[in-house]
Amino acid sequence: DNSTEQIKLRLSGLVVKVKSGKRYQQPVLKVYNLIYKLVFNLNWVKKELEKLTKTVDFPEIITQPTSSDEQLLYDHWLNLVETETPEDLLSRFRLLFIEGKNYPNPEIESALYRIITFLDDPQNFKYILNRCCTILINHWQRRSQRETAIITLIDILEHASPRSKILASYSLVVRRLQQFRKIFVQSEEFLSLKRLVQVCKPDSKIINLQTDEPLGKLIRRYPYLYNHYLMSERSCYEQRQAIREIQSQQQREFEISLSQYATYLVRQLNTSHNSNKIITPLANPTLLSDGELYEALKQFIGKVDGSYSYRDLAKIFLTQTSRTHSYKAFKADLYEYLIANIDPKYGNKNFNKRLGKQLENTLPESESSPLNEMLIMRTCSRLFQFLVESPEDPNYYLFIDLISNLGVARTMGLLLKIALLSRPLKPHLEKRFSILFNYYESQRVREISWLVYSLENLNVALVANFGAIDLSFLERNIH
Repeated sequence: DNSTEQIKLRLSGLVVKVKSGKRYQQPVLKVYNLIYKLVFNLNWVKKELEKLTKTVDFPEIITQPTSSDEQLLYDHWLNLVETETPEDLLSRFRLLFIEGKNYPNPEIESALYRIITFLDDPQNFKYILNRCCTILINHWQRRSQRETAIITLIDILEHASPRSKILASYSLVVRRLQQFRKIFVQSEEFLSLKRLVQVCKPDSKIINLQTDEPLGKLIRRYPYLYNHYLMSERSCYEQRQAIREIQSQQQREFEISLSQYATYLVRQLNTSHNSNKIITPLANPTLLSDGELYEALKQFIGKVDGSYSYRDLAKIFLTQTSRTHSYKAFKADLYEYLIANIDPKYGNKNFNKRLGKQLENTLPESESSPLNEMLIMRTCSRLFQFLVESPEDPNYYLFIDLISNLGVARTMGLLLKIALLSRPLKPHLEKRFSILFNYYESQRVREISWLVYSLENLNVALVANFGAIDLSFLERNIH
């Protein structure tokens, strides 16, 4: 009848006017686009009509229908990863998300087309594609297949293009798929996946502090940064699980290597005068020299204040704090606790004054309140931000100034003193360094060696005081 709706359908190429085949009857409209015929088939039409009927008859009990197409897509990949090789999965992935046609499972292809067609905001597709990628990555890294498969997956997304010419009947949905993929490649979610590749990729060459490689290439060395550096607020469950499993494995490997090498290093120094005793050499798992590593171990495990280690000092302070009646008194005690190990020549210049002002301005409305765990947490978290990533110093002036005057090990020791006041504070410290790492990730390592020394020292400090392997046995042998 040449209605507006029929004209739009014909102009879009979805239908075509043909003769009905019956004499003396009007022409009819026939589906011309085969993709739409496959996706929006008779079963789909019936289901949609049922929804419309129910909404009209019982509007008070009907909620906005939620499509199951996304879950169908996720379940599809979850089932395949258990049975197919990485090569086959990558081939499937390319067919579905790059070619956009001729996928061996028509039901899955149809689900993807429906998602693409009805998606209100193109930005939301990046979360769907990211989750599909993460399902594969999560499985591969648990099967020790991550090195090549994950790298290939990222490469396909970033550089691949359809091998065949897109036919007119496919153009609308496939072209939209290509647009969505480009949006994903430019997103924070894809950047997180690319960063994950640096964690999974084996070290191709020995890294030293004079290399021209960007700092981002060193992320594999610092598992304590993974949670914040590799994940975003919108990271899906599979992505978080994959990263935490990789983090746990990398952390465990470093802890074992550090424990073995620290024992070897202490034994080597203690037997240096006995030339007849041969000790089998081990590889240093850090980027520090033997002398620098030994000084770091002394700082984070040994005695730093008479006969007390940092851990001892934290315990003493917490015991005293349990008798503190107000938050204001706690801040005064905390100030004295922190400056006790600051070189007076540096502290008396300006640092102690700035630290005191920071504490004075922290939660002033709570000063008369009784001390509790939440107040301690909020205060220490703000101290980490002040010392490492102060908004007043966008170029990290205070942190660099601390390192220049106190040295890297003592600066990390100051941060460790705060972290030891409560175990849940450790993630807050890690977050600050994740932001710092992100800020400098594209700079050459040799240009920011001060930061690499800081990251290496913090790695040792966290393992020595929060790791699963107890290194306290070294305390009596470090002088």
